[in-house]
Amino acid sequence: MILLCVTLFFGGSQESYAQTLEEKEWIAEGNKYYLQKEFDKARVEYSKVLATSPASYKANFNLGNAYFELKNYKNAVTHFEKATKASPDKLEKANAFHNLGNSLLQQHEYKKAIESYKDALRNNPKDNETRYNLVLAKKLLNNQDKQQNPPDLPKPSEYAKQMKSKADFEAEQGKFEAARNLMLEAMQKDSTVMHYQSYIDKLTEIVVLDTIKLK
Repeated sequence: MILLCVTLFFGGSQESYAQTLEEKEWIAEGNKYYLQKEFDKARVEYSKVLATSPASYKANFNLGNAYFELKNYKNAVTHFEKATKASPDKLEKANAFHNLGNSLLQQHEYKKAIESYKDALRNNPKDNETRYNLVLAKKLLNNQDKQQNPPDLPKPSEYAKQMKSKADFEAEQGKFEAARNLMLEAMQKDSTVMHYQSYIDKLTEIVVLDTIKLK
């Protein structure tokens, strides 16, 4: 479970410029569409503000939210990054870094997500949702590293290759449990049979599924 709390900003932001009445109306209109889940229409309204005030925290933050809901995580990252720089308020910066981390997490950029969550916690150490996502991002990074750098398996001996051939024959006959057991027994005699670990795992999966079907 990933806590992706992309909250819409309504409050009085400490903007670095005097927000015009027109800009306020665009923000309000965008918020209305956002709450109605019409995220593309919300995106258009928030973008109007940035055309005249590109450093607006509100517009960048809310536009990032709209892009996030549209699953356009690349653009969401762009605007959350701008939002992190647009406000001196620590809570606002924490929210922007949190959402930036969420967007990076969705793109499997776990290292960058971890740094964003850390920045969020530096600005708001009490945010348990960010702390949860930080732990999750670290776990996902660890899993990614394992997949990209699998442990070196020993090269199979002639005996291991023979056992694999026999297991293949059993599997072709539909005798998956016999094939699995053959490989497990062979592994006890010859550690190089571990070279076929993924094959053994697949046989085990089939055996388990067959057992479930029988029930």
